[in-house]
Amino acid sequence: MSKERKLLKIICFLYILDAIAFLIFGGIMFAGMALLDPADTVAVGGIDFNLQAWSIIFGIWGIVSGVFYLIYAGMGIRGANTPRKIGPFRVLSLVAVILALVGMLLGVALDGVSTDTILYVVSLVFAIACFVLAGKIKEQAER
Repeated sequence: MSKERKLLKIICFLYILDAIAFLIFGGIMFAGMALLDPADTVAVGGIDFNLQAWSIIFGIWGIVSGVFYLIYAGMGIRGANTPRKIGPFRVLSLVAVILALVGMLLGVALDGVSTDTILYVVSLVFAIACFVLAGKIKEQAER
């Protein structure tokens, strides 16, 4: 097994932890939604938004991200084990980058830089690393 395949596998196992953190974060956002006053608002770009609505949006985004990252990590581990199957994982790496960027923007819009934003930064770094490693693994498989 090449060092790129080993590194991809390690990153994907770390991605599983990241995905679990997102699932927990999304659940906390849904659980905390009931504690927010429906009259509370947050101004984003000069427009006032209801905090409960933001909580729902961010909770859904966290859970969707967590589920996606679990599937993504599994495909990465499979691609690291069988380099011929790395192609779809490489495409999903671009989707993971977009998912992380959108989540980061939502997080900054909601409450500035906080724990959720840091999770998305970690996911972004992991997704970029996975994309690069998948490209190298694909080259190795084609030889």
